[in-house]
Amino acid sequence: MSYAVNQYRRAAGTTLSPREAEAAAFVFVDRLLQGAESDAAQRMRALGRNHELWSMLMKDVGMDNNRLPPVLKQDLLFLGVWSMRYSIAAMGDDRELGPLRAINQDMIAALRSDQRDAVLHAPALKLAG
Repeated sequence: MSYAVNQYRRAAGTTLSPREAEAAAFVFVDRLLQGAESDAAQRMRALGRNHELWSMLMKDVGMDNNRLPPVLKQDLLFLGVWSMRYSIAAMGDDRELGPLRAINQDMIAALRSDQRDAVLHAPALKLAG
């Protein structure tokens, strides 16, 4: 995530809040995934970055000083594990990248919205494995 955030900060020339930085990282990875359907090397890079992003997010969520509500932490950890597993599996086969993009786009929307509104109105996510 830090690579994507640093690139975004350089381009924007400004300091981002943590939420804005996380949203920017998801936008960066989503664009990589979007352009990765037809090129094997780009696909591997995009899936690797997606795995890395979720790994960093899960590490942050699991820290003792993270102030997110426990239920949100649990949901994010579930999504992170699923996304990381799907990314690894997609490195070895031709599975669609759409499910990863859908989750990342939901994360972008949630990070860009009012925090209270995102927690209160978040839809229940059901993922197929």
